[in-house]
Amino acid sequence: MTGKITRTSMLWASCVWIRIGAAPLLWSPRAEAQGTVSPASLVQPPQPAKIDRSLPGSRKGILMKATGAILGIDRASYTLAAGALVEDKFGFPLPPHVYQADGVEYDVQYWLGTVSADRQITQLIITFPE
Repeated sequence: MTGKITRTSMLWASCVWIRIGAAPLLWSPRAEAQGTVSPASLVQPPQPAKIDRSLPGSRKGILMKATGAILGIDRASYTLAAGALVEDKFGFPLPPHVYQADGVEYDVQYWLGTVSADRQITQLIITFPE
């Protein structure tokens, strides 16, 4: 009978150790992906920056030329600051290729940087003709 108890005890103990060893597999990311929602999937990507239209000091003019980061507005030359926000009148971001042109006339509203960068545009809203 001693041999039977020992054999049963060893069998039970080995089952316990197998279950303990398998436990991490049950809570692994692979098991999580099979029907449960991971907290990482609930994280939303950061929203792109938007122009703050309530900032004081905005100017209005006519964009006549845009080449790279150089903008010609009302016969004056300005540079787009690094990280400048450019949107259309509806608030959608505009990539540079959309407004790069010569001999155009787009209404614009823009904000210039601080004293050290007074010829750099930090925010620009372009109104395209309809």
